Amino acid sequence: MVKLIPVFGTLVWVGAVVQIVLGFQVAADIEAYRGAHILIGIVGFVLVAGLAVVAFRSKSATIYSKLIIVILTVVVLLQVGLGFQLLGEAETLVAPHEVNALLIVILSLVMGGVTFMSSKKHNPGT
Repeated sequence: MVKLIPVFGTLVWVGAVVQIVLGFQVAADIEAYRGAHILIGIVGFVLVAGLAVVAFRSKSATIYSKLIIVILTVVVLLQVGLGFQLLGEAETLVAPHEVNALLIVILSLVMGGVTFMSSKKHNPGT
């Protein structure tokens, strides 16, 4: 059986990478990608929030994974907020929006590593 948490975590990471690519397309005034960029961002936030809920309900989640998912959730929420401000023509927020996107990719990779190490510790030999 496929464990859903690693799948959702992978979706968050892949979604963040896709968002960076789409974001550069939108920044280059390719308007056709704007709706997809917004939709993936909102779905990504929902996935991250869902992962946060699961992390806090799980007895096996470490304090490190809980801390990382809280930080990731706040960063993604900030990213969504920055994105909506950019829609309102706040051009000075482009650089923070791009840096935040890279931070999301890094945090999602760290989260995956921490989760992987924790699962190996709880389930040796798998």
